[in-house]
Amino acid sequence: MRKVLTVLLLSTLAIGTASAETLHFGTTTANPPFVTANGKNQPVGFDIDLAHALCQQMQAQCQFTAQRFDTLIPALRFKKFDAVIAGMEVIPMREKQVAFSRPYRQALSG
Repeated sequence: MRKVLTVLLLSTLAIGTASAETLHFGTTTANPPFVTANGKNQPVGFDIDLAHALCQQMQAQCQFTAQRFDTLIPALRFKKFDAVIAGMEVIPMREKQVAFSRPYRQALSG
């Protein structure tokens, strides 16, 4: 049986009303082709392109910090960055800790 994995932009801010000059995203580089590291060890991929599009709409600069997936929510809660952009399934435990945006893509897993 295949399970639909909803991949979300996880955020603690209202993207439409943010006025920061720099939007700092937490991510992981272990989810190709959505996020991986290039030859300079910088995050690249679909999710990173989406984050750049959001920043462009907001007239802000994007900054990325890549780290292990299991550390993203704790780091977000400690305000190490403004938002997380990484493939993350909504589960009750995560919903109790952070707010999720609307899905921007769906992937099948199972």
